[in-house]
Amino acid sequence: MDFEEIYGRYKQDVFNYLYSLTGAHDVAEELLAETFFRAFIGLYAFRGESGIKTWLFSIARHVFYQHLKKNKQAIPTEDETLALLCTQSGLIQPDFGDGIALSELVNQLLGQKDERSRRAFSLRLEGYSFREIGEMLGISENSARVLEYRTRIYLQKELRKEGYGNG
Repeated sequence: MDFEEIYGRYKQDVFNYLYSLTGAHDVAEELLAETFFRAFIGLYAFRGESGIKTWLFSIARHVFYQHLKKNKQAIPTEDETLALLCTQSGLIQPDFGDGIALSELVNQLLGQKDERSRRAFSLRLEGYSFREIGEMLGISENSARVLEYRTRIYLQKELRKEGYGNG
């Protein structure tokens, strides 16, 4: 696959991911351009140990963190990033308070689910399509939808009990 194909195929997914992190269309577009610039420069070094989309998301995350550093904003921990993505996906209220405590709770609740359910949920939060999730987990696209849906409903129910959930 040449770079033009990679860009055409993954541009929207990477943009959606960056937009979910930034909440600003113009910033996400700026970071998208930087992400694909770095991918173009580094394509020769891509060894295929992960999927191209995973590699691009990794570059996008690093570009996002560098943007935060450049603008003297705190770089979120993995826990805070999980809390942010949960908020952006509508799983929890925007004014949840302590992102680390929430993330610990989400991780604890996810720990009660089977590995495939956890992975389906996490991959969906990261922006993967149900088709891609199905391929990664060796299940059908519809099965990936069902796993993610059931996990999300479970989390919403449990988070509501703890005062975090929407609705």
